[in-house]
Amino acid sequence: MQNIKKSLFTSALIIFSIFAHAQSISTYSPYSRYGVGQIPTRGFAATKAMGGISQAVRNPYGINYLNPASYTAQDTMSFILDFGFETGATTLESQGQSVKNGFGGIHHLAISFPVTKWWGSSLGLVPYSQVGYQVKHYETDPILLSSIGRIRYEHRGSGGVNQAYFGNAFKPIKNLSFGFNISYFFGSLNYENKTIFPSSRPEYANTVETRNIAIHDIAFSFGSQYNYFINKEKKTFITLGVTLDNETNIRAKRIYYAKQVYDNFSDTVAYRDSTSGHIRFPKNLSLGVAYTYGNKLFASIEFSTQNWSKASFLGTSQPLTDSKTFRFGLEYTPNRYDLKSYLKHISYRIGAHYSNTYMKFDGHQINEFALSAGLGFPFRNNTKFNVGFEWGNRGTTDYGVIKEKFGVLSLSLTFYDFWFIKRKYN
Repeated sequence: MQNIKKSLFTSALIIFSIFAHAQSISTYSPYSRYGVGQIPTRGFAATKAMGGISQAVRNPYGINYLNPASYTAQDTMSFILDFGFETGATTLESQGQSVKNGFGGIHHLAISFPVTKWWGSSLGLVPYSQVGYQVKHYETDPILLSSIGRIRYEHRGSGGVNQAYFGNAFKPIKNLSFGFNISYFFGSLNYENKTIFPSSRPEYANTVETRNIAIHDIAFSFGSQYNYFINKEKKTFITLGVTLDNETNIRAKRIYYAKQVYDNFSDTVAYRDSTSGHIRFPKNLSLGVAYTYGNKLFASIEFSTQNWSKASFLGTSQPLTDSKTFRFGLEYTPNRYDLKSYLKHISYRIGAHYSNTYMKFDGHQINEFALSAGLGFPFRNNTKFNVGFEWGNRGTTDYGVIKEKFGVLSLSLTFYDFWFIKRKYN
């Protein structure tokens, strides 16, 4: 039995290594052009179905890396592996026109395990931000139109920032836990701008400009959770949770490359390999409270704020401002121990969030609102297959900006098993 457990742990590490090279999820949003890209609803399928709540979530059968204090909720002889996918679509609307695009791929891989009765650990690889857009427009200046013709401009973006974390949580006294994550942020933000002249004007060379920003550095986050029991016999209690992400200067390096493209060849006109600089990730504070009634009902609300107005990006100005987010989530399980009806074992989840995002144009902040819902299908030994769907919108067609309507489907398998149990045979 012990060999099976060791093999399972080894397999998890191999999958983790492969996943680090295979992660492919992206986004499609012109707003991902700014800052570090679009920061989606974070977490795994179970919590994303509840509006993305995390601060007061203490699930002994799941992983909540967004508040590392939650790792002590896990049973002392258990092992959890969570593996997930995500897919979605976006509709962009502006000036009476619309366009649809899709995206998807592997989302996350994480494991969690106890060290002692008062010490739990977790490690995983998750997305932090995503860049993905393609914008095309044409020259409108009447002078250029008459002298040169219809010039086309194309703008593309790709990449994003990934987060590999290792976290630990400690329970110094009953009902109180503290935890921290050490995160390694890495990835690249890639931007390309093209100027394409009419084919009837071969005397003008098309131009291509690319900027690549490589990111890699370590950051810390800290969390705490406290349980206040209302009725221990009925397992009714209130959980308070808080996390703090320190302001961190993340090392980054920018490479700029420009070339002119002719019919049969191209000519490099500029290349700058900059020395390493920094992207300042601002401080983030999140607070949450949750109510748990036995094994049936869980409800939570939370608030988070991050002062992106103090962020810096290798000396480049960005239209960023402080962000604020409100979240609500609810989970109901009719009777997880019912012997007759499987439907009563299923966890039913709903949620919502409203956010003043970190982007601001011409004095108008871009807002985001989304509703979410999902199901948790249990299997043997508390293993669950979780499905979550989130749909909402960000931005507006007013003020000359873009409105996005999006839908995201999250799928994850939360594998739960017991370790180090000696079998007894009579």
